[in-house]
Amino acid sequence: MAVNALPPTPQAAFWRGVLVSLPIAVGIVPFGLVTGIAGVKVGLSAVEVTVMSVLVFAGAAQLVALQLMGAGASIFFVWLATLVVNLRYIMYSSALARPLETLSGRMKILAAFLMVDQNFALALNQYGVLGPRLTPWFYLGIGVLLWLNWVVATYLGALLGARLPEAWALDFAVPLCFLVLLVPAVHDRPSLAAALVGGLVSTALIGLPYRSGLFIGALVGIGAGVWLENRMGAGRE
Repeated sequence: MAVNALPPTPQAAFWRGVLVSLPIAVGIVPFGLVTGIAGVKVGLSAVEVTVMSVLVFAGAAQLVALQLMGAGASIFFVWLATLVVNLRYIMYSSALARPLETLSGRMKILAAFLMVDQNFALALNQYGVLGPRLTPWFYLGIGVLLWLNWVVATYLGALLGARLPEAWALDFAVPLCFLVLLVPAVHDRPSLAAALVGGLVSTALIGLPYRSGLFIGALVGIGAGVWLENRMGAGRE
């Protein structure tokens, strides 16, 4: 099947999603490895890290949770921080309501579990071409491959982390991974404001216990982005 041809069936759309997501899957392997290594470094076993990836499937939130666990934060604080990191999925689900409306109730639960930045962007981009019949299966094809890839990558990272000498500091890899996620997300003035304000506040509060500066910085950054977006919208009116 040619990549540019319209898939004739939902099954063909699913496999197109798998094919399209192959380069993306390769690109997130380093992030998965770092997450697996981080899990081992905070005291989890390779099996526990892998089960976390199987059940959670949220790279940025998992890494934040592991960082906070390593700092001794309470379960409630870990939960609250990951909730803030994943707030963007509320907007994603709203935007995908129409493209995925033909799925059954059970399949929508699966679609919600598999939702990540990559399949959200690709499905929304292809909706005009694939339509409501094929887009959900294209989306699921991307999500299934990325989920499998993420689970395997974090497992391999956990195995690697268990064998790394303590002298091999890999902390530098974490901010590098987040920079890779950040750059494509900054596409307008509100998102730039959110990134800059959140980063500056988090850096200024880096000395707070339990790495709570990350949580506060995220909240302030989101607030700055929303404020600027509303101000720009009011100006256009």
